[in-house]
Amino acid sequence: MPSVCERKESFRRVVRTTCVKPRRILAATILGAYALLHGVGAAFYTFGGMRLCAAFFSIACAVGAVALLRPTFWARRYAMGIALAGLLNCAAYFAVFRNLGGYCFGVAQLGAFAALFALLLGPRMRATYDELAPHWKFDHPTMHVLASALSLNVAGTGMLVYYACMDASWTTPALRGGALAIAAALAAGSIAAARGRILGLFLMTAAGVASMWLGFRAYEVVTSPAYLAGRCGEWVTWLAWGKWETVKAIAGFAPAALGSLLTFGVFLGPMVRFVRNRAG
Repeated sequence: MPSVCERKESFRRVVRTTCVKPRRILAATILGAYALLHGVGAAFYTFGGMRLCAAFFSIACAVGAVALLRPTFWARRYAMGIALAGLLNCAAYFAVFRNLGGYCFGVAQLGAFAALFALLLGPRMRATYDELAPHWKFDHPTMHVLASALSLNVAGTGMLVYYACMDASWTTPALRGGALAIAAALAAGSIAAARGRILGLFLMTAAGVASMWLGFRAYEVVTSPAYLAGRCGEWVTWLAWGKWETVKAIAGFAPAALGSLLTFGVFLGPMVRFVRNRAG
Protein backbone atom coordinates (compact mmCIF):
# COMPACT_ATOMS: atom_id res chain seq x y z
CA MET A 1 0.00 0.00 0.00
CA PRO A 2 1.45 3.42 -0.99
CA SER A 3 2.58 5.69 1.81
CA VAL A 4 1.15 9.14 2.51
CA CYS A 5 4.14 10.79 0.80
CA GLU A 6 3.70 8.63 -2.30
CA ARG A 7 0.00 9.46 -2.49
CA LYS A 8 0.78 13.18 -2.22
CA GLU A 9 3.34 12.95 -5.00
CA SER A 10 0.89 11.02 -7.18
CA PHE A 11 -1.74 13.72 -6.63
CA ARG A 12 0.74 16.42 -7.59
CA ARG A 13 1.61 14.65 -10.83
CA VAL A 14 -2.07 14.32 -11.73
CA VAL A 15 -2.95 17.99 -11.16
CA ARG A 16 0.07 19.13 -13.14
CA THR A 17 -1.13 17.27 -16.22
CA THR A 18 -4.84 18.21 -16.24
CA CYS A 19 -6.46 21.65 -16.54
CA VAL A 20 -3.48 23.41 -14.97
CA LYS A 21 -1.46 23.53 -18.19
CA PRO A 22 -3.87 25.79 -20.18
CA ARG A 23 -4.04 28.17 -17.22
CA ARG A 24 -0.26 28.29 -17.03
CA ILE A 25 0.04 29.00 -20.73
CA LEU A 26 -2.61 31.73 -20.64
CA ALA A 27 -1.02 33.41 -17.60
CA ALA A 28 2.39 33.29 -19.26
CA THR A 29 0.87 34.73 -22.45
CA ILE A 30 -0.54 37.71 -20.53
CA LEU A 31 2.86 38.39 -18.97
CA GLY A 32 4.54 37.95 -22.35
CA ALA A 33 2.17 40.52 -23.88
CA TYR A 34 3.04 43.03 -21.16
CA ALA A 35 6.74 42.32 -21.62
CA LEU A 36 6.30 43.25 -25.28
CA LEU A 37 4.23 46.37 -24.51
CA HIS A 38 6.75 47.67 -21.98
CA GLY A 39 9.58 46.82 -24.34
CA VAL A 40 7.99 48.98 -27.03
CA GLY A 41 7.58 51.74 -24.45
CA ALA A 42 11.26 51.50 -23.53
CA ALA A 43 12.16 51.92 -27.18
CA PHE A 44 9.94 54.96 -27.79
CA TYR A 45 9.95 56.91 -24.50
CA THR A 46 11.88 60.16 -24.79
CA PHE A 47 12.27 60.69 -21.03
CA GLY A 48 15.20 58.64 -19.76
CA GLY A 49 13.69 57.74 -16.39
CA MET A 50 10.51 56.30 -17.85
CA ARG A 51 12.53 54.49 -20.50
CA LEU A 52 14.50 52.70 -17.79
CA CYS A 53 11.30 51.99 -15.88
CA ALA A 54 9.62 50.49 -18.95
CA ALA A 55 12.70 48.35 -19.62
CA PHE A 56 12.64 47.13 -16.01
CA PHE A 57 8.94 46.21 -16.24
CA SER A 58 9.51 44.49 -19.59
CA ILE A 59 12.28 42.31 -18.15
CA ALA A 60 10.24 41.61 -15.00
CA CYS A 61 7.23 40.42 -17.02
CA ALA A 62 9.43 38.31 -19.33
CA VAL A 63 11.07 36.63 -16.32
CA GLY A 64 7.62 35.89 -14.90
CA ALA A 65 6.40 34.37 -18.18
CA VAL A 66 9.44 32.09 -18.46
CA ALA A 67 9.23 31.06 -14.79
CA LEU A 68 5.55 30.12 -15.19
CA LEU A 69 6.31 27.88 -18.15
CA ARG A 70 9.28 26.09 -16.58
CA PRO A 71 7.72 25.90 -13.81
CA THR A 72 9.64 27.40 -10.85
CA PHE A 73 8.47 27.32 -7.23
CA TRP A 74 8.40 31.13 -6.86
CA ALA A 75 6.78 31.81 -10.24
CA ARG A 76 3.17 31.82 -9.05
CA ARG A 77 3.71 34.26 -6.19
CA TYR A 78 5.89 36.45 -8.39
CA ALA A 79 3.27 36.64 -11.16
CA MET A 80 0.50 37.34 -8.64
CA GLY A 81 2.59 40.27 -7.37
CA ILE A 82 2.81 41.67 -10.90
CA ALA A 83 -0.96 41.30 -11.20
CA LEU A 84 -1.44 43.21 -7.93
CA ALA A 85 0.78 46.04 -9.16
CA GLY A 86 -1.24 46.20 -12.37
CA LEU A 87 -4.53 46.26 -10.48
CA LEU A 88 -3.22 49.17 -8.35
CA ASN A 89 -2.42 51.08 -11.53
CA CYS A 90 -5.91 50.34 -12.87
CA ALA A 91 -7.46 51.55 -9.59
CA ALA A 92 -5.49 54.81 -9.88
CA TYR A 93 -6.61 55.24 -13.48
CA PHE A 94 -10.31 54.81 -12.73
CA ALA A 95 -10.07 56.97 -9.60
CA VAL A 96 -8.11 59.86 -11.12
CA PHE A 97 -7.12 59.55 -14.77
CA ARG A 98 -10.29 58.24 -16.46
CA ASN A 99 -11.21 61.72 -17.73
CA LEU A 100 -7.99 61.82 -19.76
CA GLY A 101 -9.28 59.21 -22.20
CA GLY A 102 -8.23 55.66 -22.99
CA TYR A 103 -11.17 54.23 -21.07
CA CYS A 104 -11.40 51.06 -23.19
CA PHE A 105 -7.67 50.45 -22.77
CA GLY A 106 -8.07 50.88 -19.01
CA VAL A 107 -10.90 48.33 -18.93
CA ALA A 108 -8.83 45.91 -21.02
CA GLN A 109 -5.89 46.22 -18.62
CA LEU A 110 -8.16 45.70 -15.63
CA GLY A 111 -9.50 42.54 -17.23
CA ALA A 112 -6.02 41.27 -18.09
CA PHE A 113 -4.55 41.76 -14.63
CA ALA A 114 -7.65 40.39 -12.90
CA ALA A 115 -7.51 37.33 -15.19
CA LEU A 116 -3.80 36.85 -14.47
CA PHE A 117 -4.45 36.85 -10.74
CA ALA A 118 -7.50 34.57 -11.00
CA LEU A 119 -5.71 32.05 -13.25
CA LEU A 120 -3.10 31.46 -10.57
CA LEU A 121 -5.50 30.91 -7.67
CA GLY A 122 -6.39 27.55 -6.17
CA PRO A 123 -4.77 24.47 -4.64
CA ARG A 124 -3.92 22.96 -8.02
CA MET A 125 -1.78 25.93 -9.00
CA ARG A 126 -0.19 25.91 -5.55
CA ALA A 127 0.67 22.23 -6.01
CA THR A 128 2.15 23.01 -9.43
CA TYR A 129 4.39 25.82 -8.23
CA ASP A 130 4.65 26.60 -4.51
CA GLU A 131 4.92 22.99 -3.36
CA LEU A 132 7.93 22.39 -5.58
CA ALA A 133 9.96 24.01 -2.80
CA PRO A 134 10.71 21.36 -0.14
CA HIS A 135 11.17 24.07 2.51
CA TRP A 136 7.71 25.60 1.94
CA LYS A 137 5.48 23.68 4.35
CA PHE A 138 1.88 24.68 3.69
CA ASP A 139 0.54 22.55 6.51
CA HIS A 140 1.49 25.49 8.76
CA PRO A 141 -0.50 28.78 8.48
CA THR A 142 2.62 30.96 8.76
CA MET A 143 3.75 29.70 5.36
CA HIS A 144 0.57 31.04 3.76
CA VAL A 145 1.29 34.46 5.32
CA LEU A 146 4.87 34.47 4.03
CA ALA A 147 3.86 33.37 0.53
CA SER A 148 1.21 36.13 0.37
CA ALA A 149 3.73 38.65 1.67
CA LEU A 150 6.10 37.76 -1.16
CA SER A 151 3.44 38.65 -3.73
CA LEU A 152 2.76 41.94 -1.95
CA ASN A 153 6.50 42.65 -1.95
CA VAL A 154 6.75 42.10 -5.71
CA ALA A 155 3.99 44.68 -6.23
CA GLY A 156 5.65 47.09 -3.80
CA THR A 157 9.07 46.69 -5.42
CA GLY A 158 7.66 47.53 -8.85
CA MET A 159 5.99 50.71 -7.63
CA LEU A 160 9.10 51.80 -5.72
CA VAL A 161 11.13 51.48 -8.93
CA TYR A 162 8.40 53.40 -10.75
CA TYR A 163 8.69 56.25 -8.23
CA ALA A 164 12.50 56.23 -8.49
CA CYS A 165 12.21 56.78 -12.26
CA MET A 166 9.89 59.81 -12.02
CA ASP A 167 10.69 63.24 -13.41
CA ALA A 168 12.95 65.31 -11.15
CA SER A 169 10.37 68.11 -10.92
CA TRP A 170 7.88 65.74 -9.26
CA THR A 171 10.11 64.64 -6.39
CA THR A 172 13.61 65.10 -4.93
CA PRO A 173 16.87 63.26 -5.67
CA ALA A 174 17.00 62.01 -2.07
CA LEU A 175 13.53 60.48 -2.26
CA ARG A 176 14.19 58.88 -5.63
CA GLY A 177 17.45 57.41 -4.36
CA GLY A 178 15.67 56.23 -1.23
CA ALA A 179 12.98 54.51 -3.29
CA LEU A 180 15.61 52.64 -5.30
CA ALA A 181 17.47 51.57 -2.15
CA ILE A 182 14.26 50.37 -0.48
CA ALA A 183 13.26 48.47 -3.63
CA ALA A 184 16.67 46.73 -3.66
CA ALA A 185 16.39 45.85 0.05
CA LEU A 186 12.84 44.58 -0.39
CA ALA A 187 13.80 42.44 -3.36
CA ALA A 188 16.87 41.02 -1.59
CA GLY A 189 14.85 40.31 1.55
CA SER A 190 12.08 38.61 -0.41
CA ILE A 191 14.54 36.40 -2.29
CA ALA A 192 16.29 35.42 0.93
CA ALA A 193 12.98 34.73 2.72
CA ALA A 194 11.73 32.66 -0.23
CA ARG A 195 14.88 30.55 0.06
CA GLY A 196 14.25 29.99 3.77
CA ARG A 197 16.79 32.49 5.12
CA ILE A 198 15.64 34.26 8.29
CA LEU A 199 17.82 37.29 7.52
CA GLY A 200 15.41 37.96 4.67
CA LEU A 201 12.65 38.63 7.22
CA PHE A 202 14.75 41.36 8.83
CA LEU A 203 15.41 42.99 5.46
CA MET A 204 11.73 42.79 4.53
CA THR A 205 10.67 44.38 7.83
CA ALA A 206 13.19 47.22 7.52
CA ALA A 207 12.15 47.87 3.91
CA GLY A 208 8.45 47.85 4.84
CA VAL A 209 8.95 50.45 7.58
CA ALA A 210 11.14 52.55 5.26
CA SER A 211 8.51 52.43 2.49
CA MET A 212 5.93 53.91 4.88
CA TRP A 213 8.33 56.74 5.74
CA LEU A 214 9.05 57.31 2.06
CA GLY A 215 5.34 57.41 1.25
CA PHE A 216 4.68 60.14 3.82
CA ARG A 217 7.67 62.18 2.62
CA ALA A 218 6.73 61.81 -1.06
CA TYR A 219 3.18 62.90 -0.33
CA GLU A 220 4.41 65.93 1.61
CA VAL A 221 6.48 67.06 -1.38
CA VAL A 222 3.61 67.06 -3.89
CA THR A 223 1.06 68.56 -1.48
CA SER A 224 3.24 71.36 -0.08
CA PRO A 225 2.46 74.97 -1.16
CA ALA A 226 6.00 75.26 -2.55
CA TYR A 227 5.27 72.55 -5.15
CA LEU A 228 3.27 74.90 -7.37
CA ALA A 229 4.69 78.18 -6.08
CA GLY A 230 5.60 80.61 -8.86
CA ARG A 231 4.54 78.20 -11.63
CA CYS A 232 1.97 78.94 -14.32
CA GLY A 233 0.60 77.68 -17.62
CA GLU A 234 1.93 74.35 -18.82
CA TRP A 235 4.05 73.96 -15.71
CA VAL A 236 0.92 73.81 -13.56
CA THR A 237 -0.55 71.08 -15.77
CA TRP A 238 2.72 69.12 -15.76
CA LEU A 239 3.13 69.35 -11.99
CA ALA A 240 -0.53 68.47 -11.40
CA TRP A 241 0.01 65.36 -13.51
CA GLY A 242 3.12 64.61 -11.45
CA LYS A 243 1.11 64.93 -8.26
CA TRP A 244 -1.31 62.22 -9.33
CA GLU A 245 1.47 60.00 -10.68
CA THR A 246 3.20 60.31 -7.30
CA VAL A 247 0.01 59.45 -5.42
CA LYS A 248 -0.39 56.39 -7.66
CA ALA A 249 3.16 55.27 -6.88
CA ILE A 250 2.68 55.89 -3.15
CA ALA A 251 -0.42 53.68 -3.20
CA GLY A 252 1.91 50.94 -4.41
CA PHE A 253 4.16 51.32 -1.38
CA ALA A 254 1.31 50.01 0.79
CA PRO A 255 1.66 46.35 -0.32
CA ALA A 256 5.35 46.42 0.60
CA ALA A 257 4.57 47.79 4.05
CA LEU A 258 1.64 45.43 4.59
CA GLY A 259 3.46 42.30 3.48
CA SER A 260 6.59 43.08 5.46
CA LEU A 261 4.80 44.00 8.67
CA LEU A 262 2.47 40.98 8.47
CA THR A 263 5.51 38.75 8.15
CA PHE A 264 7.18 40.53 11.06
CA GLY A 265 4.13 39.93 13.25
CA VAL A 266 3.91 36.25 12.38
CA PHE A 267 7.64 35.48 12.57
CA LEU A 268 8.51 37.76 15.50
CA GLY A 269 9.26 34.77 17.76
CA PRO A 270 11.80 33.09 15.43
CA MET A 271 13.40 36.47 14.70
CA VAL A 272 13.85 37.20 18.42
CA ARG A 273 15.32 33.72 18.98
CA PHE A 274 17.71 34.27 16.07
CA VAL A 275 18.97 37.54 17.58
CA ARG A 276 19.37 35.92 21.02
CA ASN A 277 21.34 33.02 19.57
CA ARG A 278 23.61 35.41 17.69
CA ALA A 279 24.10 37.57 20.76
CA GLY A 280 24.78 34.55 22.94
